[in-house]
Amino acid sequence: MIYKVHHLHCGTMCPICAPLFGQKGLKAEIVCHCLLIETDQGLVLVDTGLGIQDYLHTKQRLGAIVAKIGAIIPDLNLTAIRQIQQLGFKSSDVKHILVSHLDFDHAGGISDFPNATIHILSTEFNAARSLSFQNKLRYRTQQFKDHRYWNFIEPQQGETWFNFSKVQAFKLFNDEILMIPLLGHTAGHCGIAIKQQNNWMLFCGDAYYSHLELDPKHKLPSLEITERLFAFDNLQRIQTLHHIQQLAQTEPQIDIICAHDPIELKRYQS
Repeated sequence: MIYKVHHLHCGTMCPICAPLFGQKGLKAEIVCHCLLIETDQGLVLVDTGLGIQDYLHTKQRLGAIVAKIGAIIPDLNLTAIRQIQQLGFKSSDVKHILVSHLDFDHAGGISDFPNATIHILSTEFNAARSLSFQNKLRYRTQQFKDHRYWNFIEPQQGETWFNFSKVQAFKLFNDEILMIPLLGHTAGHCGIAIKQQNNWMLFCGDAYYSHLELDPKHKLPSLEITERLFAFDNLQRIQTLHHIQQLAQTEPQIDIICAHDPIELKRYQS
């Protein structure tokens, strides 16, 4: 049973060239929007943002390129573990972590919760271990390589949820939390759907970057360049985005959010 969903701000990056991230001005504001779900099975964290070690040892953990141009705001209070403690919980209360994908700005906090079980698509974990040149730029295996507890999900089969297929339901959470393959950005990228009182919330990770993209009539050519550059499979990414846009147009009662849009985050934290 789901009791409450908290919206956490687990990191901010301000690289130069805001239009490349669908924003105006010089510097972008890229937040790490994560979710903390109170359930009868303990706390569930959806993505982890940047972790304590990412802030304390940025260059060693994230590499020289990210440390130089990522423009990460150094603030340990912007870690999931600190915010969870501020809510009155202990880090050990986090029993499960659902990861949209293992990019450094989504997986950094895994090491702060050594006893939690990580739920992830097997294709994503395998991609992170097969370090091609592109993968070496996006994955930082030291963030999660020593973690002991994993639940690898095989997305070959599954249920249908609205216009999505191969959806994986968690019996542990009475099918109120779903893992939905949203492929393209990475090999095993997924979204997380959470049942609320009267509707659903769909956390899309990096399947899109700006709330403006939910309207297919809104064109953001500079952002399109960025998303194409970051994509593992761009055609698959575009197909996934079309499915999300269709859901937004036909099911307006569903709350759709992504991981990096500051406007979406403020909507839930205000």
